[in-house]
Amino acid sequence: MHAEGDDITWFREIDTCKVTGPDGYQYEPVWINPCDAERLGIADGDIVRLFNECGSVLGGAMVTERIRPNVLSQDHGARVDSIVVGTGGLDRGGANNLICPSATTSKNAPGEVTNGFLVGIEKVDVLELAKQYPDQFARPFDPEEGAVASSRIVKS
Repeated sequence: MHAEGDDITWFREIDTCKVTGPDGYQYEPVWINPCDAERLGIADGDIVRLFNECGSVLGGAMVTERIRPNVLSQDHGARVDSIVVGTGGLDRGGANNLICPSATTSKNAPGEVTNGFLVGIEKVDVLELAKQYPDQFARPFDPEEGAVASSRIVKS
C-alpha cells in the first residue's frame, strides 16, 4: 500500500511488467517464442487474445527466446477488467484464471490446481475492439495503477 501522493510509476517502467497498447492501456505480458510469433504474424508489443472454450483474455506480446516454442506464458493478471462478462467472455486485465479449467484439489478442498492449460493465440486490433465495446473501453483507468474501482460501482 502506498500513501496518497506516492508515485509507483517506476515499477511500470520495467520492460517485463506491462505492455502498453495503442489505446494506452497497460496489458499483462504474454511471452511467445520468435518462431511461433513469426508463424502467427505477431510482433513484440502487439495486443493478443488468449482463448479457449472458457473465454478470452487480452495481453501484450513479448517475443522472446526465453520461452520454448509452442508454449505461451502469461502471469496471472493483477485485476479483472471484463469487456464481456461470464463463460465465453473477454477480459482486458489479464485475469487468466477466468479461462483456466475449473479443476480443484479435491471434492473437499476448493483450491485451484492448474498451472498450465491449452489456449489459442491471435493478434487483435484493440482499437477495433474499442469501437465494438465503447462503454467498456471508456471506463476510468489510471495508467500507473490500473482499473479504477469506482468505475465498477453501480448506483441505484
